Amino acid sequence: MEKAKVIKRYQNRKLYDTDASCYVTLDEIAEMIQQGEDVTVVDNRNQKDITAATLTQIIFEKQKRSETPVPISTLRHIIQNGDGSFSSFLAKGSDGSQLEVIRALENQVRDLGSKLDAVERKAGGVGGKEATTTAKAAEV
Repeated sequence: MEKAKVIKRYQNRKLYDTDASCYVTLDEIAEMIQQGEDVTVVDNRNQKDITAATLTQIIFEKQKRSETPVPISTLRHIIQNGDGSFSSFLAKGSDGSQLEVIRALENQVRDLGSKLDAVERKAGGVGGKEATTTAKAAEV
């Protein structure tokens, strides 16, 4: 099992990759994680593990740049039912199954994506773009 890559966060908020001996950005840490690397972020001053806070910051920054905002009703629901904390929202839930609901939704999105891909492949050989658009509308 590979050892986690250690990123040190300095007081000036700079992030330093101790393996590559260079400074990195939040986007670069996100890329590392997307590539399957195990990353741990520590505060250089006190050696405290701040990985969760850093990953939360990455999610926040990416969401700010996203063209598809989180619905206001969802954000309100998280604040009302999770004391403002996403982790509390997932853990608390009205019946303790918030995480299960999210996983089920992720599976549904994945299944719909697979179905859409199949329809596009099928329509691609039949009538080009118009057939694909019609097939998408009929399938969804």
